[in-house]
Amino acid sequence: MNRRLTARLTRLEDATPKPTDGPWCAHHGPACGMGTVALPEVYTLVVRARQRLGMPAPPLDQHREMTPAERRQWDAEVGEALAAARAHNEQLEAELRTP
Repeated sequence: MNRRLTARLTRLEDATPKPTDGPWCAHHGPACGMGTVALPEVYTLVVRARQRLGMPAPPLDQHREMTPAERRQWDAEVGEALAAARAHNEQLEAELRTP
């Protein structure tokens, strides 16, 4: 795979929240540690922008533990997003290699 595409995919995977032993917040996933960790600045900027535009956005100051069903849905959505990014990168690489 092209080095630039590989680097981008690696950054995406690094930015994806990693599983933790503690509970996950239904509003923020593992990013907040159920209120024990400050949310990433980019996350708060996106949420505030969505609020200003009248779009649905999770509350920044409320936390609720995910149910097992929500956790499975979260894992499925993250898996789909990573698969889509990988497929897109592979398509770009194939286009670059085609004479």
